[in-house]
Amino acid sequence: MNVCHKLKESLNNKSVRNSGWIIGQQIFQMLLQLIVGVLTARYLGPANYGALNYTASFVTFFVSITTLGMEGVVIKKLIDHPDDEGLYLGSAMGLRFLASMLSIVSVSLLVFVLNPSEPIKLTLVFLQSFQLSFKAIGILDSWFQRHLKSKYVSIGKMLACVVVSAYKVFLLVTAKSIVWFALSSSLTECVIALVECYFYKRQRGQRLRFRLSVGSGILKESYHFIISGLMVAIYSQMDRIMIGEMMTDVDVGLYTTATAVCGLWIFVPMALISSFQPAVMELKRNGNDERYLLRLKQLYSAVIWLCVIVSGGITLLAKPIIYILYGTQYLGAVGTLRIAIWSETFAMIGSVRGVWILCEKKNKYVKYYLMMGAAVNLVLNALLIPRAGINGAAFATLVTQAVTSLLAPALFKETRAHVPIVLDAALLGWYWRKNKSASKEEDHEP
Repeated sequence: MNVCHKLKESLNNKSVRNSGWIIGQQIFQMLLQLIVGVLTARYLGPANYGALNYTASFVTFFVSITTLGMEGVVIKKLIDHPDDEGLYLGSAMGLRFLASMLSIVSVSLLVFVLNPSEPIKLTLVFLQSFQLSFKAIGILDSWFQRHLKSKYVSIGKMLACVVVSAYKVFLLVTAKSIVWFALSSSLTECVIALVECYFYKRQRGQRLRFRLSVGSGILKESYHFIISGLMVAIYSQMDRIMIGEMMTDVDVGLYTTATAVCGLWIFVPMALISSFQPAVMELKRNGNDERYLLRLKQLYSAVIWLCVIVSGGITLLAKPIIYILYGTQYLGAVGTLRIAIWSETFAMIGSVRGVWILCEKKNKYVKYYLMMGAAVNLVLNALLIPRAGINGAAFATLVTQAVTSLLAPALFKETRAHVPIVLDAALLGWYWRKNKSASKEEDHEP
């Protein structure tokens, strides 16, 4: 009866239900995108698929500029100032929209300068860059996370996935050119933005207001995350860009295929982190340090072990996975997949670390160790891509993620405490101590 009662309490827990909506949406989205994405990759072939993803990497790089690193800071502002939610959301949205307009112009100019003899790539990146303007509205996601109402965001993303998947199927059936496929990412963000606005209004969210001083205040607190976002963008997108510059579009296509498989399941740990972040931050805010530390370690443990188990399975089954999904023309991605999949474990450690950084107010240190990671990534890519091709790029990313998640924070006295927390979580130290303590209590019972 006690087990049933605990299970019922867990199912009624708002954080668990919120996480369930996010995971359910991601599973639906993953399955639909997997089917349509595989058909698209097979239809375009490695060369066209590589060209499309080469230009997409530039747009993704500018996402970190457009979003201004505000998400975590805005969530904290909504928790601390519930009566001014509309003011903080509106101010953040206004600054992000301005940044998106500047980014659209900048990314188009950059691709033109690097590829003056390939006008098709300028067309592709221009069409893909429209998504940046819709990213500004995405700050509403912070409000839904704060109030554990992520089901509405999930509905928007599922609807966007259905619309874009139908659009891509139409392109495949009618044998459209690569230019038409470039619009799909912008269409996705457009649908998500419209649905989020609709549900925000229906849930009686506060009227959005813009005040430059408030936006500047958010920007002042988040500039650490802007720099961090740029550093992350360097080592998450620069590999594709450098492969495209040093090698061919075919190689970019193979590398993208490997990294796409890596990202098929990563929504699960990200959903856990997104759903439990407000609860962990609330415990810290209320001064419940012991429970806060326990919950943080539990989150780390769940994420780390989940990543290790899945990465091991994908390493063993890499060849049949690539063959079944993408066919023989993409088998050159098998070795890259076996290396790249292990980067996700360290990447997710970094994502949980973001929660700890916010709670402990250590924002200013993030940029330093991410700068180290970006420098390591650029150097390793420059050295390894000419010698080992796309496998070298995958290894460079793996080393970079390890440096930024564990090694770099250990170099600073103020963030060194993060490392033993991660190690204790990875070795389940908190779990063994908890059970040992429980056993001692049972032994002393009369």
